[in-house]
Amino acid sequence: MNIRFDFTGRNVIVTGAGTGIGRETSILMARAGAGVLLVGRREEKLKKVCEMITAEGGKADYIAADISDKDDVKKIYDQAMNSLGSVDILVNAAGVSSPLPVTEAATDLWKSQIDINLNGTAYMCGKAIEYMQETGFGRIINIASVNAFVTSRTLERHAYNASKAGVCGLTRGLSSTYAGKGITINAVCPGLFETEMTEEIFANKFILATFNKQVPVGRAGQLKEVVDTIMFLASDNSSYITGQCLAVDGGMSVSGF
Repeated sequence: MNIRFDFTGRNVIVTGAGTGIGRETSILMARAGAGVLLVGRREEKLKKVCEMITAEGGKADYIAADISDKDDVKKIYDQAMNSLGSVDILVNAAGVSSPLPVTEAATDLWKSQIDINLNGTAYMCGKAIEYMQETGFGRIINIASVNAFVTSRTLERHAYNASKAGVCGLTRGLSSTYAGKGITINAVCPGLFETEMTEEIFANKFILATFNKQVPVGRAGQLKEVVDTIMFLASDNSSYITGQCLAVDGGMSVSGF
């Protein structure tokens, strides 16, 4: 995209901000003028990103917190108001993934994926909406996944599939309720991007080459390509777009992958 984003005067909370999509979103949002609250579970990674942003002259703060814990969610928003003064934009990029079949649906690992990916996203949305309704403006971008609607015959990721499909359903439901209050709510569904979560795929040249042959664009995505989409949906340019679950996947979801 060639749009020059300007978020001067806007404040954003980014979850999963220590690595991957969340990290890149935080940095580029700050460079575009936004105040940023970085949220994640690993304080050392958040601190590094925060120091990078402030060294460039940006405005940022961080809090180590678990979005699947309602008490922690309240602390996140308390800090956002203290540090930034408002909550205009929320980017829910926190997520976990591990192969897990439905036969293990009663396990703690299954519960943790649902709790973080879906419930945590819902808790963050609910609290953000409270603040956004007061000002009559808000942008929420939930990071789902192409795995919400594309599955694998060989890799059982049933908990992840379910949680990310749930994020899309949540996004659609919330969007219709709050569109008339100045709040747009959309989801971005990334395909394959190089992040901490996908390190094993990128380290295996055979798997990566196989993926590249099957995806119409012929390659994995670059982080800026998905972050530009997030920033567009967070900007005033997207004011008439809500309730969408947008695949940023090089055609993976329509290719019979």
